[in-house]
Amino acid sequence: MPWESGTAFRVLIVDAGNQGRSAVGERLLRRHLALNGIPADVIRVTSAGLNADDGLRMDVGAAAQVERLGGNAHGFRTRSVSAAMVEAATMLICGTWWEREELCIRYPRARGRAFTLSEIAHLYEELAVAAPIFDHPRLLDSRLRSSEVPDDFDLPPWEEFEERIVAVCDAIDEATRWIAEIWASMVPHHPQPKADGEEAAEPTCTLDAFGVAVAITCGGSAHEALSIAGKRAWGRCVVEDREAEADLTIVVDPDPDVLADARLTGALAYQDVDTALHHLSSAVTVRAIEARVGQLIMMHAAGLAGPDGSVVGFVAPSGTGKTTLSRTLGAHYGYVTDETLAVAPDLTVLPYAKPLSVIDALTHVKEQWGADSLDLAPLPDAPLRLTRLVILDRRENGPSTPVLTRLGHLEGIAMLAEQLSYLSKIPGQLHALSDLVDAVGGLSLLTYRDVKTVLPLMPVLLAGSRR
Repeated sequence: MPWESGTAFRVLIVDAGNQGRSAVGERLLRRHLALNGIPADVIRVTSAGLNADDGLRMDVGAAAQVERLGGNAHGFRTRSVSAAMVEAATMLICGTWWEREELCIRYPRARGRAFTLSEIAHLYEELAVAAPIFDHPRLLDSRLRSSEVPDDFDLPPWEEFEERIVAVCDAIDEATRWIAEIWASMVPHHPQPKADGEEAAEPTCTLDAFGVAVAITCGGSAHEALSIAGKRAWGRCVVEDREAEADLTIVVDPDPDVLADARLTGALAYQDVDTALHHLSSAVTVRAIEARVGQLIMMHAAGLAGPDGSVVGFVAPSGTGKTTLSRTLGAHYGYVTDETLAVAPDLTVLPYAKPLSVIDALTHVKEQWGADSLDLAPLPDAPLRLTRLVILDRRENGPSTPVLTRLGHLEGIAMLAEQLSYLSKIPGQLHALSDLVDAVGGLSLLTYRDVKTVLPLMPVLLAGSRR
């Protein structure tokens, strides 16, 4: 089975007629997923058209472009979108805003899972989501509803497709390659069996991600540089003499053939160290989350600890200020995590002092800065325990002095539930969340403009947690 649940992540690509853009997108995304070592039963990609006639062949010009770009156009037949297709899809990708809106009008349940290719490109660039892939539609939709996303990557309608077919197909190829590369770090590992007599490489190091030991093996001609940079960035997570529960092989090499061969074995493979570290952060996080499904409450939250081990969790979607807050407040309070706060049923917090990710304005790759490199405060010797939960609400036009507002119980649970991984797998689900909220004295909403103004509130938050 591809996942623990045995359910594939299903992608449905939709346009008007299903003979051009969506057909090309289907075949090229399949190609790039396969090149990244992702089996078809893990991520299943199909396509359909809003106004398509069933059973037609792909447009001749589109098929030629698919073959030019290394895909396989053989056997394609058009399909008309149906309610069953939409219901079965985990994520729906449309070429244009109009097609996305028309899809959602016909099938309202598609809303929240349907995005244009332009929206996906911009949202992933902003978020660099470090979450299981099944969480991505919800996280992307949450971000989409709270921000304006450009449509500069929307694909032209069918009437203009043939006039710009080469440029459009090149754009689809580049977008699907990038999406496949992102998803590759967030799906189950499928190592290929070793040849007779071939021994597995010795892991470079083992990382502790909220109690999950993840063995990392560095490969490629730049393996030594990757090892040095990785250990520096992940210094607080490196552990010795731990049996691994999950493993990752990551290869850095300038040779595309080496990278292609590595990906076919299930390894993550990149041409430079910075890009590798960028994806390693997501890969470690997702594998640790998968290993603790149903055992821990894992939320998109930063965590900071007081001297007595009390932990304040700051909950917010990816890309909305948790890392900046962790960096600012972490200079004074113990750095627990900047992205995934893992809490046991008894409120014990399992630390995850992963590198902090900062987007490079030129490359759009998140640089990984270790907690020690940023001189963040170490954890206290006392056991860590969650004592306060705060929902972050950072606004450009927010108040100059932060405002802390107590949330109603049901309202708070609803907001918290949006930021959890695998809520459906938590025993008791919403009842468990309700108990958690009660145990920490309720939820508060923190509205602010500048993170520096939040620092004076920390004594208040920690003191309030002890009452």
